[in-house]
Amino acid sequence: IASANLRAGPVSLESSEVLQLRGLISTNAAAAEQFAILHKTADKALGTKPDPIENVISEGHLQKDPLKIRSRASMADRNKIYALAWAWTVTDDAKYSAKAREYILAWAKVNKADGNAINETQFEPVIVAYDLLRSGFTKADQQLVDVWLQSKANALWAKYRNGGKGNWVSHGLKITGLVALALGNEPLTKEVLNGFRRQIAADLEADGASTDFHVRDAMHYHLTSIEPLLTLARAGERHGEHLFDYRGQNGASLHNAVDFVVPFADGSKTHMEFVNSKSSFDRERANNGEKEYQPHSWDPKASIEMLGKASWFRPEYGKLAAKLAGKPNQDFINWDMVVNSVSHSNRANPK
Repeated sequence: IASANLRAGPVSLESSEVLQLRGLISTNAAAAEQFAILHKTADKALGTKPDPIENVISEGHLQKDPLKIRSRASMADRNKIYALAWAWTVTDDAKYSAKAREYILAWAKVNKADGNAINETQFEPVIVAYDLLRSGFTKADQQLVDVWLQSKANALWAKYRNGGKGNWVSHGLKITGLVALALGNEPLTKEVLNGFRRQIAADLEADGASTDFHVRDAMHYHLTSIEPLLTLARAGERHGEHLFDYRGQNGASLHNAVDFVVPFADGSKTHMEFVNSKSSFDRERANNGEKEYQPHSWDPKASIEMLGKASWFRPEYGKLAAKLAGKPNQDFINWDMVVNSVSHSNRANPK
């Protein structure tokens, strides 16, 4: 499949952007280095087989739970699918797209939607990969995968269409929106982006703090609340919406929520995690020996991924992410930022 036949979509890249990506990787050492990481994963995946499971068991389970361990092992497939899709996109080598299709179809035939946003959010890399690869599937296989992904979106939207508070809603909106955009489901896309606006006002305060920051007393959960919103906002703005700076009647915005993290990320402020969490499950995990849920000083490096996502909207966030990563003069410290550099907003042509 030539790049000219790549399906245009806000979830991944349009055909012209793919050509820019290939040019960037061929001329920029840092971008090439990030692609090499994915390429290596894709090459290893060529010799492996899919390991789909019917239900992902993660949310609400302790790390030592056998069901959670089994799910974690199986969900390693998502990184293989993601790497294979991008390897094909950059190299145009059909062996990568064929293997990615094998994996995606295997999951579509076995996995079931469960309406749990924390479990389903893990399928983001698969949705991105499918957005890149969809035009290479036969019509019958497209229908199979489309129905599978739409079932996930339907189950999540049934639960979160009326909004609420907390990171669950953000994750549910993200996956529903990415599926709607990837499949060209315009009515659902419109509903989800309106849901995004409701979530900004319901879950964020004017100073940028999230509900989960106060309830869980953790920057970890603040990031978990806003990272999915950043992913959805990027896709939405590529679809012609204005979301990053959308402001609720209470003065809240996603922009403010990112800026809330900055002084903690640059060292101006510090935060002790989970000291006053109101969640009994946080205490249960801490008592189970899961150190990340025991009181500890928040590590600014934990914000690198979020800042990388936010750099699509404002380049200065990328500079802070690079500094935190120990690469202050580098533009590309992860693959997300490479893709960001050739991914363009469609604000000028709203739909």
